[in-house]
Amino acid sequence: MGQAGDFQVDECVVLLAAKSFWLQPSNWWAIFQVLIGLGAVIFVHELGHFLLAKACGVKCDKFYVGFDVPIRLFGQTIIPGKLVSWKWGETEYGIGSIPLGGYVKMLGQDDNPGNLEEQVKGSIREGESGESAILASGLIDRSKLDPRSFLAKTVIQRMLIISAGVIFNLVFAVFFAAWAFKSGVDYEPAVIGNVIGGGPAWQNDLTGAEVEMIGGKPVQGYFTYMDMAQEVVFNGDDPEHPLEIKFKRYGENTVTTASLVPQKGFIRQAQDLPLIGVSRRLTPVIGEMGALKGNAAALADPPLMAGDRIIEVNGTPIGDDIELRQALARNADQVATFVIERDSKGEGSQTETITTDIPRNPMRQFGFSVQWMPIKAIKIGSPAEKAGIVVGDEIIRVDGQPRGDLITLDQRMILAINAGKPVNLTLLRVDGSEEDVMITPVMPKLTPDLGPDQPLAVDSLGVAIPMTLTIESVDEDGPAAAAGLQVGDELVSAEYVLSEEQAADEAYASLKKKPVVNFVDDTTSWAEVSDLMQMMEAGSQVKFKIRRADSDQLPLTISVETVASDVFFQGKRGISLTLMQRSYKSETWASALSYGVKQVREDAMRVVKTLAKLINGKISPTNLGGPGTIAMAATSEASRSTSRLLLFLTFLSANLAVVNFLPIPILDGGHMLFLAYEGIFRRPVSERVQVVLTYGGLFMILGLMLFVIFLDIGRIVSL
Repeated sequence: MGQAGDFQVDECVVLLAAKSFWLQPSNWWAIFQVLIGLGAVIFVHELGHFLLAKACGVKCDKFYVGFDVPIRLFGQTIIPGKLVSWKWGETEYGIGSIPLGGYVKMLGQDDNPGNLEEQVKGSIREGESGESAILASGLIDRSKLDPRSFLAKTVIQRMLIISAGVIFNLVFAVFFAAWAFKSGVDYEPAVIGNVIGGGPAWQNDLTGAEVEMIGGKPVQGYFTYMDMAQEVVFNGDDPEHPLEIKFKRYGENTVTTASLVPQKGFIRQAQDLPLIGVSRRLTPVIGEMGALKGNAAALADPPLMAGDRIIEVNGTPIGDDIELRQALARNADQVATFVIERDSKGEGSQTETITTDIPRNPMRQFGFSVQWMPIKAIKIGSPAEKAGIVVGDEIIRVDGQPRGDLITLDQRMILAINAGKPVNLTLLRVDGSEEDVMITPVMPKLTPDLGPDQPLAVDSLGVAIPMTLTIESVDEDGPAAAAGLQVGDELVSAEYVLSEEQAADEAYASLKKKPVVNFVDDTTSWAEVSDLMQMMEAGSQVKFKIRRADSDQLPLTISVETVASDVFFQGKRGISLTLMQRSYKSETWASALSYGVKQVREDAMRVVKTLAKLINGKISPTNLGGPGTIAMAATSEASRSTSRLLLFLTFLSANLAVVNFLPIPILDGGHMLFLAYEGIFRRPVSERVQVVLTYGGLFMILGLMLFVIFLDIGRIVSL
């Protein structure tokens, strides 16, 4: 679970809720652009081989994008080998039906070293025999070969031909990027939105911060949120060398420097990545998902629409997402009157101002709370730090009363803020003594995100507190008590029971596919389950398996329905917002080309660093993506703009260049390795060694392809 942002809906409910991306006609143009773009990357690579081969005088029999191998079933051709082909001069050009690459067929060149004899026979000079060209030593008498044969060329010429594909990929990648930068490109900037409670970013109060420098790299010009995230991953895996970051806190103009130690486990699907626990910044503009069904925003009258810009809430001007969050949190127990700006459709479109009311959004509660643990982390500059509270202290009473439900503590503090009152916390200190501490809470910027099994942050106090799975209190009149839940019971699992209407609703498709959460096995906290229920209608049912302390029986099953609280209300009202966007455009082609070179260099280095971390085990291979992942990412970028697609193709070209030049037999880098040996020792690598190494490289590449395709299938199935 976990949230991508304060107002974005949990990915378990919504990210995969829309109809299939590929079947939506609005995306077909993007898909077409991707096909053209991927074909262009392959074409450019093969064009490099082709042009250098021609320049060196090598005869090229074929130039194909895609492989022209017919697909047969039961002896019948079901897909022809070529979609289109034509002959121009001595070369056949065409598009193959298998879109997994391309090739240039040169006279006397074969990727299979076991075909050396056939290669020589096919390259022999007129009047000579193949046998006469192969010397007793196993070497080739190149004087007897056709001078237009690949084998007849010098080592340097063959190296140039082999390396030309990679060089062309890099050169054209620069042009792709330059084209994008000259046209102008929208991007998510290196501005932090929300943070995961208890994480390094939360502890350093980075909510809403604008990053100025990270890992020694200045944030200037075109520098995206993903660039920032990758700097953390690549430079944050050494606990002995903290990651230095310079930033401006939200609402401040001074630059602050902090040293952060990234942590692993923030992303359930990528537990091994070192991260600081941040998400992208949002803007107060209604997103494509609009209002979440079953929440207060869905009851707005008139209804909210995608693209609406919120400019005022209950008389408070709204300039950004944090101001919106604070206004809604401060008035959570009131109807929220939104003033929005909406662009009218059609010719001569104008902006109209609309006022709409959104009712309160009661918390969904089960009528029980779980045990708190001692404080795990404290935010820098927070009320808790100023009051002398330290890690290891435990809050045992609030204003002299039982501490209650940790999940409602932030809202109780906001009520105290609205009343202008400090709060008395009774602490069980690390040394075992009790002490009362007066503390003045502050209005949170955003409700911190939840990570897998991470502590719950109470931002109004600046403390992050883990929870156990043991029931601490049960409301006498609540649904949990009616279902038979008791103090001391331990939560084992939770199963979301969807109504017929919810089961038919695509918004709940992922819950329908995986309705059961095992708290221990899935490293899921009670806070995550509770947070998910806030996004569902009151009355939604959950089946809990519990282990009772005084019973030796198997876990008991108890069904509990949520009820709408009449005391606690959510600041969030079920609204999706859009990501913050900035634009970059180069004024001149010289500037665009300069940025293009920089972008290609950065992209290539990221690939190199990723490969290095894969080899030394610091990144799991499960983070890799196959053709499906590439296609989905490319189509997503193309749907946003042509410039975004061009930058994705830049990255793909740099990726192809680096990977294809690895010293693995069957790849261009492997051929270069064999040629380097031949150039140094004045004789080629023996045919037997080449065959063994080439087949080894082939099996390695095929194994990797099957592995990433399997990962892609797993990701699709998990949707």
